[in-house]
Amino acid sequence: MVMGLGRFILYYHLFALFVALLALALQRLFGESDLLSPHFWLLFVVVFTFTLAAYLMSDYGIRKGGELSIYSLIGGLFIKLFACLAVVAFLIIKFPENKMLTAFNFFSLYLLFTLFELICLLRNLRDQNQT
Repeated sequence: MVMGLGRFILYYHLFALFVALLALALQRLFGESDLLSPHFWLLFVVVFTFTLAAYLMSDYGIRKGGELSIYSLIGGLFIKLFACLAVVAFLIIKFPENKMLTAFNFFSLYLLFTLFELICLLRNLRDQNQT
């Protein structure tokens, strides 16, 4: 069964809520140590938004089919990567006191959201190939 756009958006928001609650729980559990950078929530919103945009772009290409599907998949992933890297580079340059923590938070968020996106895209591609 192909994952529809409405179902993806529901699962995506539930996943984002889970990640946010996990971040809050870790912050409360390790309150004394710095586990989240001061810019964590900005990074969270940026990665969340660009991942959603990249998925929508990729999903549109998959539904159109043909060569466009390949370009939309690769294009969505690269646009998201470069846009997110530009934001984190700006934060690291502008606020250099927590470079490593900001970079760690960014890559953790980026990898979690990208993994979720790719699992959903692969599920759509697998169902498309079976028909």
